[in-house]
Amino acid sequence: MIPSQNQAQTRFFNDIYIPRTGKIQIPFDNLDGGTRVLSDETECDRYIALYGGHHFHKLYAAFSSTNFKYTDGKSVEIIDWGCGQATATCVLIDYLIERGIKPEIKSITLIEPSSIALCRGYNFVCQMLQPNLLNHSIIKTVNKNIDYLEFSDFITSDSNIKIHLFSNIIDVEAFDLSKLYNLIINCFQGINRIICTSPYQTARNYRIDNFYSMFGEYPGTKNPFHSDEEIFQEIFKVATRKFEKSRIARYERQFSVKL
Repeated sequence: MIPSQNQAQTRFFNDIYIPRTGKIQIPFDNLDGGTRVLSDETECDRYIALYGGHHFHKLYAAFSSTNFKYTDGKSVEIIDWGCGQATATCVLIDYLIERGIKPEIKSITLIEPSSIALCRGYNFVCQMLQPNLLNHSIIKTVNKNIDYLEFSDFITSDSNIKIHLFSNIIDVEAFDLSKLYNLIINCFQGINRIICTSPYQTARNYRIDNFYSMFGEYPGTKNPFHSDEEIFQEIFKVATRKFEKSRIARYERQFSVKL
């Protein structure tokens, strides 16, 4: 189970994102637009300060388009692909806390090539779940590039609902989408919800469309949702060093598939 609002000691926006917004030095390094594999603690803090607010609001919008109430009391696995510091998993837990939805989280798999980001992500997820609930969830870290993943890297059961989080990763042209597709259809039997979010980038959004199209040929694919609608929410602005309402461009596809 996840904490209720009364139990929760850590929330993503106030306790992970906001404390790191003061850690950007001017002039700042934008970490190759957020695509760089992070190499130290300073880069990890900088990434959250620069992009954490964008992630939070895009993911909240995506999760609102999924009827997660069907997971209440059900056994769930979370797979966070190219997770960085596990932002997507943390925001999902935050969203479930906010909405009072309490699935039984059997396992969380965090996949990330940066060992420092992966370690931080593991610690953030532990904070979000709260220490007294960790005994009920297995958190597995996989320090690999997506192309090198194997079946043995995952803990999964056919009877569990699988939630796949692809936050700002499908659009990155650093791995083979066909390999990823084959890994998912061969490894994750049962009900899968696949959620892909990205900045709106005309040159790279085709990868998200292609990924969806692969599953579109599968007879068990249903409940698709697509949006490229901008979001206007408050984030930290580096130029003014203040929190301001800002335009957040996004590109999102999500769908369910029973394998």
